[in-house]
Amino acid sequence: MQSRLLWLALAAVLLVCLASGVRSCGKTRAVTDATVPPATGIATPDGAANAAREAEAVKLRARARQYDDAVYAAVATLQRYLAALGGDDRAKADAFWVGKHPPANSHEADLRTLKDLRGLRIENGKPKPLDSEPVPAALEIPVELRAGVEGSQLRRYRGWYRLRRAVSDGQWEISSASVDAVQRPE
Repeated sequence: MQSRLLWLALAAVLLVCLASGVRSCGKTRAVTDATVPPATGIATPDGAANAAREAEAVKLRARARQYDDAVYAAVATLQRYLAALGGDDRAKADAFWVGKHPPANSHEADLRTLKDLRGLRIENGKPKPLDSEPVPAALEIPVELRAGVEGSQLRRYRGWYRLRRAVSDGQWEISSASVDAVQRPE
């Protein structure tokens, strides 16, 4: 008899839990259905806000892409310059500077005078914008260089190059540099 009462009490508790669970699920579903915008072609205030947010996100992505493209182009220009600097034709390297020639003292340690260059390893740091434009027109690019010269030990350099976008054609050109030789610890 006691086991029958125990089973009956357990069934009653289970029935109450089940009933309250079904009722709370029904309320949740009604609230969920009420918050879903209608599937018609009529724009709602929430739909207009979502469209505005999406349009703004598209603009931000486009601006970020323009920023990345500009920085990539500046770094590529610097790397082409350094590659040309290691060649025999100095005029080709000089063409990367503002006015198509470097200043009298380009502050590039002895990089411009190296002869018999076997290789040049270029590691650039993260470019820093020098202006507050969304897409920078001037950048400072930190560099670390290792130069292998025939008959000499590996040479190391550290510093930066500043580049700006030319007004005439939009191409990047070097405006200044500060690169020093780094002594190897003995």
